[in-house]
Amino acid sequence: MAGKDSELEKGLHAIVGSFYKYAKDKGGAQALDQAAFQKLLNNELSHQLTDVQSTEAGKDLLKKLDTDKNQLISFEEYWELVALICYAIDGGDWGN
Repeated sequence: MAGKDSELEKGLHAIVGSFYKYAKDKGGAQALDQAAFQKLLNNELSHQLTDVQSTEAGKDLLKKLDTDKNQLISFEEYWELVALICYAIDGGDWGN
């Protein structure tokens, strides 16, 4: 379908682009290490997440999202963060 992207499509491109803007090549796959994840939180999500300027809060969030416990955030793990933020926007509670 040719034409202009919808607002949703633009948003999806922004979500994906934000990950790869900060991701680094880690063992053959792009991922966010702690420093890159903290930068993403500070620069891209400071209005959606409280206390992201705190390195400790960033470390805690990385631990929650890092399901394979490799101290990196893969795109799939990042997508879980996106889903949690969408859920919170919709009025849900993260269960913290």
